[in-house]
Amino acid sequence: MLPDARMMDFYDRHVSQLIMEKYGFDVKRAIRAFMESETYRMLSDPETEIYTFSPLIVFDMWECKQVTGNPRCSQYIRED
Repeated sequence: MLPDARMMDFYDRHVSQLIMEKYGFDVKRAIRAFMESETYRMLSDPETEIYTFSPLIVFDMWECKQVTGNPRCSQYIRED
């Protein structure tokens, strides 16, 4: 299944809101930070099936990328 525009809009809104709340970004900066991220590319890829995750998990992946350089370090998807 490919993530459609409505599904991507859902994540855009929710994850951007979480970024704004935690980091104090304005709307435009939060959306840009998310949409230009590796996490967003993973979300758009039907093979990763990230679109089946909660927006909170996607946000955690985005935040892990900011902190560690790798969204796969998220506690929700790493394999340890």
